[in-house]
Amino acid sequence: MRKRHLACAAVPVLGFIATPFLPFVNGPHLWLGLPSVLVWSLLWTVGTTVALAVVEHTADHPHDAAEEAAR
Repeated sequence: MRKRHLACAAVPVLGFIATPFLPFVNGPHLWLGLPSVLVWSLLWTVGTTVALAVVEHTADHPHDAAEEAAR
């Protein structure tokens, strides 16, 4: 299960790292009237938030089970 979480969290990181090496992003292009690097970074920022939310919601939390058992 941890490998799946690591892979999910690593995708946005790889997107950010790849930014300077992608010619369709790192150039004098406009996407939606904004520089392509800005839009690309914004998309990966949102993607990072989504990936971390997925990891958090699918992770096992042993302390939650202990709290519910105590009730």
